[in-house]
Amino acid sequence: MKSYHTIKTPIRGLKIHLNKVVGDERGYFCDLAEADNPLFKDGCAHIHASIAMKKGVARGAHYHYRLRENFYMLSGTSLMLFHDFNKKSKTFGKTWSVILGFSNPKLNTKGTKSYFIDKGKLVQIEVPPYVYHAFWPLTNEKAIAFVTGTEGYDPSDFARPSIEEISGAVKILKKFKLL
Repeated sequence: MKSYHTIKTPIRGLKIHLNKVVGDERGYFCDLAEADNPLFKDGCAHIHASIAMKKGVARGAHYHYRLRENFYMLSGTSLMLFHDFNKKSKTFGKTWSVILGFSNPKLNTKGTKSYFIDKGKLVQIEVPPYVYHAFWPLTNEKAIAFVTGTEGYDPSDFARPSIEEISGAVKILKKFKLL
């Protein structure tokens, strides 16, 4: 039996793995990866944290040519935006967004798919090469993403397109008052 459940997304190669969450009045236990998780199959050569300090300020906003990454939003509530820049992909040019982290009663998700730790949904997002990824905090709480990569940091292994180069991104960000 798998320790996670995989959900397909509208972008080829971009996967959501729902990992186990157990919670009570003391807090939460979140399973980041058991031995059967794809994270271990692909190899993990780099672990880091990406921390956004305030609402509306993006982190990431790039894609890699070789690196495959796994993201876990461990605190805060963030909008994650993805776009397929792989010209060989059947989903080339597709943009998709999701909300991750902890639920907030004041937050209107505006119909965007959402996964919240306090609702038992710890998401691991597997991001393949050529898929743009960025996250914007939707609240004033710090947003902390735990990230693993299949390779170490290489400054020549990424492209940073402008938000205007990503079809539909401006509309999504305006919907959440992030632009």
